[in-house]
Amino acid sequence: MKNENNLDAKIHEKKTRPLFIGLYDTNLLGIRYLSSTLKSHGYSPNLIFLKSFNSYNVDEPTAVEYELLYKTIAMLNPDYIGISIMCSFYLNVVSNIVEKIRAMTQVPILIGGAYATLFPEECLKLADVVFRGESEESIIEFTNALEQGQPYEHIDGIATNTSDTASPGPRVNQIRPLIQDIDRLPHPDFGGDNMYYINIDRVFHGDPEAASHRYELTTSRGCPNKCSYCSNSSIRDLYQGKGPFIRQRSVEDVMAEIEAVKKRNPGLQLLRFWDEIFPWNKTWIADFAQAYKAQVGLPFEIWGHPRLSANAGIKDLVKAGLSKIVIGVQSGCPKIRKEIYTRSEKQEEILNCSKMLSEAKVPMVVYDFILGHPFETEEDLKETLALCRSLAKPFTLQLHGLSFLPGTPIEEIAVSKGVKTWEEIRAEQSRPLREQYHSMAWWRQGHGANSSEKVYWYTLIYLTQFPAGEGIIRRALTNDKLKKNPRRLLFWHKVFNFRQRLQMGWRKLWFMIRRRVR
Repeated sequence: MKNENNLDAKIHEKKTRPLFIGLYDTNLLGIRYLSSTLKSHGYSPNLIFLKSFNSYNVDEPTAVEYELLYKTIAMLNPDYIGISIMCSFYLNVVSNIVEKIRAMTQVPILIGGAYATLFPEECLKLADVVFRGESEESIIEFTNALEQGQPYEHIDGIATNTSDTASPGPRVNQIRPLIQDIDRLPHPDFGGDNMYYINIDRVFHGDPEAASHRYELTTSRGCPNKCSYCSNSSIRDLYQGKGPFIRQRSVEDVMAEIEAVKKRNPGLQLLRFWDEIFPWNKTWIADFAQAYKAQVGLPFEIWGHPRLSANAGIKDLVKAGLSKIVIGVQSGCPKIRKEIYTRSEKQEEILNCSKMLSEAKVPMVVYDFILGHPFETEEDLKETLALCRSLAKPFTLQLHGLSFLPGTPIEEIAVSKGVKTWEEIRAEQSRPLREQYHSMAWWRQGHGANSSEKVYWYTLIYLTQFPAGEGIIRRALTNDKLKKNPRRLLFWHKVFNFRQRLQMGWRKLWFMIRRRVR
């Protein structure tokens, strides 16, 4: 069993003091993996988590929170500062942070994450060093170079602004080969006193996840799909010739991570696996289900796929504790799925998956749909409604908008089909943080679209997840007045939306009560 990343080590021989800042995600696995990797090499990294994620109310840090961040940085006195940009929504926040840090210290500023991987030259306008892709090996080489006073511009997987007079400007080195044996990586840093959390105008010392009722982890790296709206599609292209993109941890290594976390957090009640798609190998699933049931026995949640889930031993997973699965469908229209989202699953496969999940008695089945985009027509929405009405109940719908993330294939598809110009896309990407999130989560916010026709179809689609919704849908489909003025339908949307939020609140309260009882 691997040493738990020297998480409890008290003596560190290395002098270089790394600091990583994570935005809007207190579980940010990227910087937690970098931290544990550095610890295993004798360094003493610190982590600062700025703001938690809340899609209902996302704002920039307050003036107080910014000031607390800078005071914490000054107290820690790091030798370099790394900032993770997983989402382009936060670029303005990163820019504000970097501007202030430049005024208070001369240490190198690093930027990594999905956005940095795709746009290294853009990120070099802010950072001294940009880390691209998987960076566990790059961060060790970089930190060792700083420790020894050696140059680091040659390291694979990074980009720098070179001062070479022969060829000045950005220098983007080749991306590193993918780490194939991911079992050899230390588990993510968890529960140590090297962490700080800044939120609600306060700074908290300690891991914000250390006493949480849930723990988030992955059993694999990479995604089998190339959906046009996802950064994974473009990142996968960057790794052509760099080794298999999908890599799987052993069941033993996953169990070892969970066991270590349970020891540190006896109140743990739920595991969330954030694999892009939970592993589909039947043998691995069988071994995992057996080991998880015997050694863990807690409820857990996963992401699945209409094709893979039908052959993934779902019944075994339910027996082991599977409490929730999210299936990405994205549209009930095959044409939209294939031509716009570059997904090729058929209607029958989605319906067969739905039937299988119902028969397996998965406690909570969630279907993810992307609505509210310029590609859809009324006929497309009719097909989505028909599919949702045919899904085996019970299920929950996760409805959200389409965001044209920088560097994803969906940008070029939109321009080529004439539904957006490049200027419009760039303008949308530069909107304020809250506005960008609201455009993605508009339905959860209780807002409709500008078109009354779309409000009508969106509301009917939304109602398919409720037993009482079918009667409303049947009546609405024969009422032309509702289509022109769907205010009465919006009333039902608000009623059911409130009910869903109330259920979510009760679920969180139930976890809190169970935790206190234990």
